[in-house]
Amino acid sequence: MMMRMLATVVLVVVLALGAGPALAADPAPAKLGIGLGLTGPLAFLSQQYLRGLRAAVAEANAEGGVGGGRKLELIERDHKGIPSEAVAVAKRFIEQDRVDIVDLDLPSTVPIAVQAVTRQARIAQITGYGFATGVVEQNNPYHFRTCTNVDLLAGALGDVMSGIPGNKTIAMLAPNDDYGRGAIKALTAALEKKGSTKVVFADYYERDQTDFTAILLKMKSLNPDSLYIDVRWPANVTVLKQMAELGLKKTLFGSVNFFNSKLVERAGALLEGAYMSVSWAPVFPDAASKKFVEVYQRLHKELPDDSAGLGWTAGLTVVAALRAAGPGADREAIRAALAKLEVQAPQGVIKFDARGDARVPAHVLQFKNGVYQLVK
Repeated sequence: MMMRMLATVVLVVVLALGAGPALAADPAPAKLGIGLGLTGPLAFLSQQYLRGLRAAVAEANAEGGVGGGRKLELIERDHKGIPSEAVAVAKRFIEQDRVDIVDLDLPSTVPIAVQAVTRQARIAQITGYGFATGVVEQNNPYHFRTCTNVDLLAGALGDVMSGIPGNKTIAMLAPNDDYGRGAIKALTAALEKKGSTKVVFADYYERDQTDFTAILLKMKSLNPDSLYIDVRWPANVTVLKQMAELGLKKTLFGSVNFFNSKLVERAGALLEGAYMSVSWAPVFPDAASKKFVEVYQRLHKELPDDSAGLGWTAGLTVVAALRAAGPGADREAIRAALAKLEVQAPQGVIKFDARGDARVPAHVLQFKNGVYQLVK
């Protein structure tokens, strides 16, 4: 009897040990809180950015996750592109969702406003789509920008502007926010430094503006040699059509807001010949760019744009930091991993300076013969 009971106990223990791995729960995922202007005038850019970010996270999880068997989970929330809403979203990420790292983007005013929250909570904040100078001016050790900035974008575009014969004067239009004001300030400074092209007019439009006629008529009256039109989707379709209606045809310059397949579908003929400053384009030949294009096309059956590329790079950075910090790392360890990080992305090497700025280079495309071509 005793021998039979002992055999039964041994069998139960063996079965329990054998079943252990199958019954073990998966490790809790790491969490990234992503807040974007998913509704409102920044919805298109936000959705494209989110597509790129999701692709990076999906690829990392398919490769085994971010260390220790953990997957990376995205918690997605809409702040409508309004800074006060973004602050509320950031607090919800931190206090309710208990995320490990946050990314609140679009427009630049959003990551600027949110930094007071992330600094106090001591949680790492990624900015992947905030070009304004003020994004890195708060000396926040928990903030890291993975994209380029207005000064580098202005420098690249200014070089092209200065190299066009006869381009002596220019009129400018940009959004009335931190990004837009910073873009015109940086571009004006770049042109003044070169001493080639004089800014004869600069104005700003509001986020819900749909009629640009008054501004365009003022530009036309000054008869500049060229125009810098930095207007976001879908208002950029409107401004291009209104320019055509008014007979305002000049050498045209813009930003990433002109790098948009939907814009090409609706107003491609009006975009012909335009130059634009960007962070990245699918024509880049490096290995990191090729991998991104391959993954994105597999998921979406189309080429990615610059906005998607910015999201992908933010995702790559988060994944690399979590892997470097190790399983079970707390928020401070994640911040420390980011500060020491060096990762190859499509835009270049992501390595942060003392202000948490990656300072990746900027480039210039031209829309010519119906396609985007790399100029610089």
